[in-house]
Amino acid sequence: VTEEENAAELQKTKAVPTVNRLTVDVVELEALRKSVEDFFCFCYGKALGKSTVVPVPYEKMQRDRTAVVVQGLPKGLAFKHPMNYNVSTLKWILENKSRISFIIKRPFLEPKKHLG
Repeated sequence: VTEEENAAELQKTKAVPTVNRLTVDVVELEALRKSVEDFFCFCYGKALGKSTVVPVPYEKMQRDRTAVVVQGLPKGLAFKHPMNYNVSTLKWILENKSRISFIIKRPFLEPKKHLG
């Protein structure tokens, strides 16, 4: 085996963990986002008085910030879709679930369907 082949083989072995680590990070990030989203849906359903999860209307909540209050987030952290949080924020939310709750101040009304 030549020195060049040894060097090439060494590069391959060094590169593999980096690639695997990136894949693990992406998988972990997606799992964290999904967990936080599921938790937020559970909290929203609970605030509506339901025992099931209810999809969070993120866009409506962003437009009307007084309709639903999210309590228990760290001071200065705005409520938003989990896709917009970094890993450490997602982990903090999951580690502090017992502190976080939603309060419906004013329900979002669906537009009435016109008959005929």
